[in-house]
Amino acid sequence: FTSTRDLAMNLFRPQLFKQGLLGNSKLLFSTSIPCGGTFEPDYLDSSGPVIPTYPPLNIQIKGYNFSVLESLQSYIHNLAENMGIDVETAWATPAKTFQMTTFVEGGIRPKDTYNVNLYERNVQVVGMRSVDAPILIDTIRTALPEGVVLSVHEHTREMAEERWIADPFIDSLRTELDTADQEKEKEQIKKDATNEAKAARRKAELLKSLTE
Repeated sequence: FTSTRDLAMNLFRPQLFKQGLLGNSKLLFSTSIPCGGTFEPDYLDSSGPVIPTYPPLNIQIKGYNFSVLESLQSYIHNLAENMGIDVETAWATPAKTFQMTTFVEGGIRPKDTYNVNLYERNVQVVGMRSVDAPILIDTIRTALPEGVVLSVHEHTREMAEERWIADPFIDSLRTELDTADQEKEKEQIKKDATNEAKAARRKAELLKSLTE
């Protein structure tokens, strides 16, 4: 039979084995805090990614009701400014008149003739961020009255000049200037081609003299 002393030693031996493992584990793993500063990459101090912006854009609205279009232009102007978008300018273009004719039902004989005016307004925004454009356009589309057409265009010289009455004298001067610029470009191209031909000829003569 096992004595009482042996039984006590058997019960106590696993506890000693566990204590030995734990004691060895303290030697294998260190829980002390390392000394020194914390390394932080330089990019953490940067301001973040740069949000791209659009070139000057013209928010153009067209409609047949003058008062509705005026009210909508004011709404777009205030909405853009409240969103922090810079509004450079806003303008109206001369109305375009269209003649509309109705016909007798089932025939081709004219019944009534109407003169309809199509009005146009433009609101120009500059430096608009790409994250603000969808919000602005969707909000305007949601509030768009019936009969009004919305479009967004990149600003061009032709769109800026549509608000003025055409002057034949100014148009002729602009045509002459454009023609002169085109002639200068053609002369420059010819001059560059001549210089390249001369350089190629000199290079060929130099190679020929070296080989002789």
